[in-house]
Amino acid sequence: MKKPKRVFLLGASGMGMAPLAFFLRGAGVEVEAFDDYFREPLRSQMLEAGVEVLLEPVPHKKPDYIVHSSAINRSDSRLSLFRGTTSKIYKRGDFLAEYSKSFKTVAIVGSHGKTTTTGMLTWALAKEEFSFSYLVGGRFKEDALPIGNYQNSPWLVLEVDESDGTIGGFYPDITLVLNYDWDHVDEYKEESSLEHTLQGLLSRTKSSVILPGKSDLLSWADENLGVDVSSFEANHSSADFMVSNWEAAKACGRKMGAQLGEESSKSFPGMERRQSVLFEDEHRTILEDYAHHPTEIGSLLASRRKLLPDHWMKVVFQSHRYSRTKAFAQSFAEELGAADELNLLPTYGAFEKYDESGDAESLVGHLPPRLRDKTKVFSDYTSFVDEVYETENPLTPEQVLFVGAGNIDGWAHAFAAIHTHKGDRISAFSHFLSGRLSSSSVLRKDENLASKTTMRVGGKALWYAEPQHTEDLRRLVEASNFFSIPRVMLGRGSNLIIPDEGYHGLVLRLRGDFWNEISSRSDDSFVVGAGSRLKDICRLACHRGLLGFEFLEGIPGTLGGALRMNAGAMGWEIYDLVEWVSFLLPDGSIKEIPGNQLNVGYRFCKEAQEGIALRAKLKAEGRSDHKDIRSAIELLAQKRRASQPREASAGCIFKNPEDKSAGWLIEKSGMKGQRVGNAVVSDVHANFIVNEGGATAEDVISLIQQVRKRVQEEVQVNLEPEVGLLGKKWNDQLS
Repeated sequence: MKKPKRVFLLGASGMGMAPLAFFLRGAGVEVEAFDDYFREPLRSQMLEAGVEVLLEPVPHKKPDYIVHSSAINRSDSRLSLFRGTTSKIYKRGDFLAEYSKSFKTVAIVGSHGKTTTTGMLTWALAKEEFSFSYLVGGRFKEDALPIGNYQNSPWLVLEVDESDGTIGGFYPDITLVLNYDWDHVDEYKEESSLEHTLQGLLSRTKSSVILPGKSDLLSWADENLGVDVSSFEANHSSADFMVSNWEAAKACGRKMGAQLGEESSKSFPGMERRQSVLFEDEHRTILEDYAHHPTEIGSLLASRRKLLPDHWMKVVFQSHRYSRTKAFAQSFAEELGAADELNLLPTYGAFEKYDESGDAESLVGHLPPRLRDKTKVFSDYTSFVDEVYETENPLTPEQVLFVGAGNIDGWAHAFAAIHTHKGDRISAFSHFLSGRLSSSSVLRKDENLASKTTMRVGGKALWYAEPQHTEDLRRLVEASNFFSIPRVMLGRGSNLIIPDEGYHGLVLRLRGDFWNEISSRSDDSFVVGAGSRLKDICRLACHRGLLGFEFLEGIPGTLGGALRMNAGAMGWEIYDLVEWVSFLLPDGSIKEIPGNQLNVGYRFCKEAQEGIALRAKLKAEGRSDHKDIRSAIELLAQKRRASQPREASAGCIFKNPEDKSAGWLIEKSGMKGQRVGNAVVSDVHANFIVNEGGATAEDVISLIQQVRKRVQEEVQVNLEPEVGLLGKKWNDQLS
């Protein structure tokens, strides 16, 4: 492989991909990285290391190699950009296999314990000041070491993952096999195929093979390999698997020429999500662990039972992938049977399609009879907290073990935050988010909202946030779900009234470069961030000579708000321009939906009400001379200035009834100039209520009530409010 100068990483935040970013950057490679979900502190750490974290899956510079995670299929549309170019496309494992051939590679393989053992070896070698490069598939606790590092050394230590079939490309100098249990049934249909794959790796090993002492592979290796074969003492059936991991790390160190002292084992900080204690008092210990194979679960529960024999063991389990759950249902049930009480979360499918036979409920029938009536299945966090938090046994201390892979770590940390703050969900909300939001994001309590609206009325938000990128937004949504805090989106605050008592929830506002980006395309379109001002979109379209955007000049809002309300003016609506919209859905997933598949009506879009619009592709109606477009925009602006008030307002208050103008109906009813306090029906346009300075939200609402009542009395039309009322329903105010 030619040494790269520039690499683009797609799906870069996973624990397989992220270490590669740090390693390559340390080697002097320019790295651009994209992922839908860039968690903190990983995102900030990448930026500090000089990795360019992209807003879209499109590199700024032509890369030598495109490396994608195994979760991204080769047919993914995001890879199509590079087909037919000189940029070579690699799956992560294939790229690393090729790149590692120029090193004396130490490959650590096994069904369980790879990350912990690699972490132990890395930690001990660093303590000995041994020169080497490494990639570790997990974070050290308290970020004691980076997850990937490059040094000018022939040695490279890394985990080699057998799950995606890329193991066949590795030719290590030293191979350490920790153990092997049949797993990854989507890749290995039979148990023997995994053993055959490991034998292939051992056959390609150049110098030393290290195997567990009781392994079936040991005799095979002695008979078939022409390299040094040694073993270490291992007993993963016991609760002492950490001892086995350290013995394996020491054996590997010796083959590298390093004597690892026992003090390194004692000072090892551990790896995140490996027996991580999140909360502890005299009543409850809360722990999370990544164990997601029956063997791992069995070892973990045995270890915890040995450590706290007098504690009631309450297990919260999330299985990873439907195929694994289905194949090992009986084994999962047998190992989970060691629990005193079991709570099951929905299976985390990863890239697999939903399969009922591999979902959490499928495990219940396999459980020991004594445990079935002590097993509950939960799909939402609120009911889980209400049930589990309140059922603490005052007579017996508990250990609550969150076990599995997927999004269970969020559940675990939220549950621990609830305990830390003794059930106070408002305080737990901020505690949970501490360290999970980028430093540039804003999260404030009791934020005044009046100044953030065009009406200039209203009280405070319990919480106010400005996430700086998609992952921060996702974290805030996740936290609000966990702690039952209602949330709402706020754009530029047009078409909205904030009640005087404010909003007892989370107000989200998309501000900053990430949300304001407008990217031009060659097909007369733009990809526009949801925080972009409509006026800015209009001006850019004008500059490029693109038609159809002119009406946006008169709408004082952002794209996100326009998509939620299907904003319009001068006979046009925003969805006349939409080719697709990317949404953050309530479950935390991101979905791109074509415009013709959206449920759109007058001042309404179902998907934008339920989810959060992130960005959209807007397509022009055609082309014209930019001077002619500018003239058309100016005519519209003049018309708007002549027909709309200049004072603070929320825009049009009422929707236009079919074939009628709400403004005309209000004027005909004699309500022009009517006031309540400093809220006044505009003399310029009767469908506007203006704030002459010092008006309250109650003034505005009271005036809306009066206008609506008068119109109904005079012309027998029930006007429906177009303007939003934050945290309240108009039906309750107008009945």
